[in-house]
Amino acid sequence: MKTKWQISGKALLAVSMSMVLALSACSKGDSGSSASDQKDENGNYKTQLTISAANLTNVKDGDLNNDFHKFWTDKFNIKWEYNYIEWDSWAEKLRLWINSGDLPDVAVWNYVHGDAMNYIDQGLLYKFPDDWKTRWPNVAAAYKLTGLGDKLEELAGGTYILPRPIYNENKPADPLTNQIGVIAIRKDWAKDVGFELKDVYTTSELNDYARLVKEKDPGKVGNKLVPLAYNSADALTTFVMANSEHSRVESAFYKGEDGKYHWGPADPETLTGLKVMQQAYKEKLLDPEFYTWKNSEGTDKFRVNGVAAVMSLGGLASYRQDLNTNMKKNLGVESDDLVHTAIVTGDDGKYRNLEQANYWSALIFNPKISKEKFERIMDLIDYSVSKDGQLLLNMGFKDKDWKYDENNELVSLLPEGTSLEDKYPSRFEGLYLLGDDFSVVNPLIKKEYRDRAVELFKEKAKLSTEGGKMAEYDWDVQLYDSKAKNQAGFDYATEYTNLILQPGDLEANWKKWVESKQSLVQPVLDELNNMKK
Repeated sequence: MKTKWQISGKALLAVSMSMVLALSACSKGDSGSSASDQKDENGNYKTQLTISAANLTNVKDGDLNNDFHKFWTDKFNIKWEYNYIEWDSWAEKLRLWINSGDLPDVAVWNYVHGDAMNYIDQGLLYKFPDDWKTRWPNVAAAYKLTGLGDKLEELAGGTYILPRPIYNENKPADPLTNQIGVIAIRKDWAKDVGFELKDVYTTSELNDYARLVKEKDPGKVGNKLVPLAYNSADALTTFVMANSEHSRVESAFYKGEDGKYHWGPADPETLTGLKVMQQAYKEKLLDPEFYTWKNSEGTDKFRVNGVAAVMSLGGLASYRQDLNTNMKKNLGVESDDLVHTAIVTGDDGKYRNLEQANYWSALIFNPKISKEKFERIMDLIDYSVSKDGQLLLNMGFKDKDWKYDENNELVSLLPEGTSLEDKYPSRFEGLYLLGDDFSVVNPLIKKEYRDRAVELFKEKAKLSTEGGKMAEYDWDVQLYDSKAKNQAGFDYATEYTNLILQPGDLEANWKKWVESKQSLVQPVLDELNNMKK
């Protein structure tokens, strides 16, 4: 497994600037550093700090004792108090912590703009020092790529939030679409039931495949069979959004061709997606209790239990690698022989997705964090974004887990079939730059998976601009904050699921639902349509 490590002109400039800044800082002495962050003659931090952190990575007992975690605690002389956040309780837990003043020193937060501005106004988030970009240039360079960072500074009069960049050096396509909307199907079952393998399927075509599998049971799994292993969020993506690009919370309020703002869930295309979803449920192509599934319960039917024909995968190469690892570990099979990946369009053949701004979620800090702790965490983050830090986070230790070959290409030294997660579980220290960026070039990920991921990203970009319906990222809407807009942030996965479960005529129920939301939706539309530029 090999890849070229390419450094762009921007990166070289950033490195050069970092060296100049570092030399300049040294020439002026350490008067700007906190006492606890002053280092000894070997460059080690003198004082150990206990730092509380909250992230979505599950850290089990004993995981922090491995060499990987020990490197970070030793290098930065810290002791972790780690808080695991479950996906399903992420928003609520952070909301409680922030409002009660119990936020850990640093936490990964699912950024919501209205909440962000309210928290800043109430003094519930830490304000960065004005010169932070000078001291931590790696973080500053990545931060600028998000687009959101600079806009928030203008609105808030300073930096309170670090939006987490998705891509830094390895953006896979332009325009960049959200990675969602890639499915995995059992290609061996497809062959057995006579279903054609393609790169693009409509939502109804996938239902056709699910019907064939349900009828013929090519895997011989009996009553355990789950043709479409979607939870409510997956169903929103693969049924509803595929037919209606403005059906999700991220794009629900949008400017139409008439120059006025509209509410996407009320569009006829949303009803189209709901009809396909309900049909799948009525025919038991979806699990009867799909809406109760949490976390990975749906995908586990495919990758762990081997009883599903289709799962929602997502577009990252690392997701495909994880799927392969899970199927090999749990089912004892090579997924390359069994799995085909594809993208999903609406029944009209048009591709829909969200234009992806270059950030997802954010880092926030307790407003009462000490200067010493803040600086130590930022030092760690700055290192994690550097080339050395990214290599460590994504490949492990040089000459132990990987090396450069004679052509200066990265080569993994891990045994075949072993992942870095197997060797060093629960690597949460990559707090800032998301793993999407390195996954494009990571030789620990099979080249075929990396190539396929980029191929599908490019195909999504092409379909989005050639007759597709990509929901453009509207900064005016995204950064608009009002009480009305905050009150109209519905949980659409749950709302849509409730609609397709209701007895009676779906279209009539949908119209009643749309009408029932107007008292909350119309004030937002009025505000947006009267918004001053």
